[in-house]
Amino acid sequence: MVVNLYYASPSVLPVSGFGYLIPSSLPYAQNPEFALGVVFDSETTRGQDVLSPAAAARGGAIGTKVTVMLGGHYWEGRDHDTFPSEEEAIVMAQQVLARHLRVTETPETARAALQEECIPQYLVEHDYRLNGIHCDLQKFFKGRLAVVGNWTRGVGVNDCILGAQRVAELVGRGGGTGLEWTQKPRMGMLKSQ
Repeated sequence: MVVNLYYASPSVLPVSGFGYLIPSSLPYAQNPEFALGVVFDSETTRGQDVLSPAAAARGGAIGTKVTVMLGGHYWEGRDHDTFPSEEEAIVMAQQVLARHLRVTETPETARAALQEECIPQYLVEHDYRLNGIHCDLQKFFKGRLAVVGNWTRGVGVNDCILGAQRVAELVGRGGGTGLEWTQKPRMGMLKSQ
């Protein structure tokens, strides 16, 4: 579950940075909400928010945005009925921020949304499957079709951007599949004699 909180004050957080992940080794007493991590959205999207002219004329300031991620693997196997409601998740997120960062202000706005199966996780031997796709693309399209995406090599946005750059360079050099990296030797495989 993802909880987005907005605080009117621009200085709610006692620290700067991207945010933090919460290790699963943290004792339950320090993480009873089963939080996965916190993103300081105001820091990661600096410069994207602007005040309306009216708010700026009143001397307003851009506030603080925070995202708290709850559940994930902690909730695997649980009945859907046992997940917190949106209201409960907002309270849980505020408790996380109070405990970890001593943020006790009430957010001006808060939203929570359950995001089921939202982070792709590769199956064992995913690179072998991609190698098969690479071979088929080579066989049927002869380098005229290249692929990229979160299923190819890294699930994050940055991975996809880097992948797109690499595929664009590949196309500029005359083609390929985008999966050439799967051709690397693998541990445990014997060279054919």
